[in-house]
Amino acid sequence: MNRTILTIIMPLLLAITARSSTQVPATEKYLEEVIVMGEKHRLQTLTSRGARILGAVSMLTPDKVGYEVGTTLNTRYCFDVEEIEFDIVSNNIEGATLSIQIYRYNTFAPLLTHPILVYLSEGKKQTITAAPSERTLLEPGNYIVAIAFADCDESVKQQWSNHELRANQTRYQMQHESNIQFPLYMKDGYINSTTGTFEKCSTNIGVKVKGRCYK
Repeated sequence: MNRTILTIIMPLLLAITARSSTQVPATEKYLEEVIVMGEKHRLQTLTSRGARILGAVSMLTPDKVGYEVGTTLNTRYCFDVEEIEFDIVSNNIEGATLSIQIYRYNTFAPLLTHPILVYLSEGKKQTITAAPSERTLLEPGNYIVAIAFADCDESVKQQWSNHELRANQTRYQMQHESNIQFPLYMKDGYINSTTGTFEKCSTNIGVKVKGRCYK
């Protein structure tokens, strides 16, 4: 190789060597927490209602706005909630509105950013099927799905807050005129009587949670 070619090649080799030995500052990168899920299965029911108590009902009246009843549920796998279903025996409260929320069992932290609102029609037996407006993926663990008496017509609330009217009518008469009735089932449930804390009870109103399980 002649001297002219060496004169050109040597500076190039030195430049390449210097560039390859340059240290690049290390940067820390964090991976977001992920949930590992298996194969998605067909639609199934996550909860069991328990045994129906024949002739027994749970009753909500207009003075119980804010009252919440819940049932426990457990999943061993990741579960994608698609439907929540329950029955109404009867409703004769005008403008009755229910809300549905799912809570973590131990902390009672709500999972739904926006509770599901259900506007009841007046009449006899109804089967309510409602779907979350957002994806609701349950990790393995225990939960409470709760139904709250969210609101009713303002005139009904005023009637129940009228102490003079209530003094002239027995509570039984007023309850008969304005109530929502749910069937009762033998299975652990929870009640939140607007105190902000759930109290355990031995019955529930038979809520079904349907969706798809990942195994």
